[in-house]
Amino acid sequence: MTSRQTPEALVARDEIVAAPEGRACEDQSFELPTGVYVAMAGMFAGFIAVLNIAFSGHMGVSFAAIFFFIASFFAIPVLFTRSAPASRTSALKWYQFLERGIDTPSGREKAGSAAVLVLILPFLILCFGIAIATIAALVR
Repeated sequence: MTSRQTPEALVARDEIVAAPEGRACEDQSFELPTGVYVAMAGMFAGFIAVLNIAFSGHMGVSFAAIFFFIASFFAIPVLFTRSAPASRTSALKWYQFLERGIDTPSGREKAGSAAVLVLILPFLILCFGIAIATIAALVR
């Protein structure tokens, strides 16, 4: 048989706890300014363009498919931010990004180090493409 419990009895037994903190996925602004994402997309597209120039005529369809996936990689988050409720936070503007930096799992990062954290991998991928194109040109 069930009985109604009073809030005082539940508090005494530690069955009422504080509400959980907000989930990370509730903020769909992706926080960084748009320019950082444009630079990232440009480096990925540059990687594909360098390889397409180096191996022209041999892999056009493959490079088009890869370019489509890169475009989708950036377009889907834009759709998420557009479909979020009106109460969502917007992405940081450049001046806010430069003033405040961003929060990362390891703590607050300044704008310069945050940009390096985000852009180092696309930059290294672009350098890898240039190295592959250089090697292919030297072998020919």
